[in-house]
Amino acid sequence: MSNKSVTIHELANLAGVSIASVSRALNGKPGISDALRARILSLSEEINYQPNVMARQLISGKTPVVALCMPPSPYEFSDRPYFVHLYQALTLYLHRKGLVPVLFAYENIDQVFSQASSAILLGATEDDRPEIFDRQAFPYVTLETGVGASVVIDESNGVYKLTHYLAQKGRKKMLFLGENIDISTSQGRLRGYRKAMAELELPEYFDNVSRHISASLSAYRRMMVHFQSPESFPYDAVICVNDELAVGVIQAAEDAGYQVPEDISVTGFDDLPRFSNKITTIHQDIPKIAEAAVSLLSEQLDGLPPRVVEVMTRLVSRESA
Repeated sequence: MSNKSVTIHELANLAGVSIASVSRALNGKPGISDALRARILSLSEEINYQPNVMARQLISGKTPVVALCMPPSPYEFSDRPYFVHLYQALTLYLHRKGLVPVLFAYENIDQVFSQASSAILLGATEDDRPEIFDRQAFPYVTLETGVGASVVIDESNGVYKLTHYLAQKGRKKMLFLGENIDISTSQGRLRGYRKAMAELELPEYFDNVSRHISASLSAYRRMMVHFQSPESFPYDAVICVNDELAVGVIQAAEDAGYQVPEDISVTGFDDLPRFSNKITTIHQDIPKIAEAAVSLLSEQLDGLPPRVVEVMTRLVSRESA
């Protein structure tokens, strides 16, 4: 049996004793007989058992560290309000479990294995982080990707409902405005838009924003290109992939002399505080996402099979549409 496949739970099962007894044997602590200690140590050598970080931290009484792993560049969480709120919620639920979150940049991912006991992979990008952790048999949870143990959002259904809502308001030329459209979150939301437009038998319209300074500013600049065109703006609704884009679209529309929602309906996604006060959007339950992620992480640490948990969204109707 390889050392990667052996956990402290398995060693305890093989020895027919509790995890506490294994801990005492490995650390020379009292509470078990010399004969049992010798048997556990002999078995651990036989199977080449090496405690992982979680086991060492539990044995030593130290607080286990959970790595919050950022995706590859150009992701910057500091200017993404959604991830600020998610980080705060994750911190709360991890602390309740006696766990300490520590951020790790993608460039420092190799340090995770010596400094943390498990990981939560932030960001919805499809990258090589799951493969890296799988090679090390390292417990982890993903967010929004559906890879391994994962928390996903019914984002496709959310935008689907939002598109039908706009159609009921009489909107027929609805532009889908994405951000870095190759990211899986944009793709999921785009699928919901396309499904609804197909059912409505309406033409699809797409545009994409590449974030530079901020999503809102990037959306503002992109929309001003449309509004300053000699031709009139051809759309009666803009479905934004997140609330940050919606803020920029609304500001650009108003600066260009359009009224929201009389001339153009604008919607968002996430329902972020401060951003979505007047925006019709899709609400994500960020605390519930964080709670589900921490619960799945506990299951991974207990050696349970990975599963996917879906967190539902809901439509919130406000002034912009």
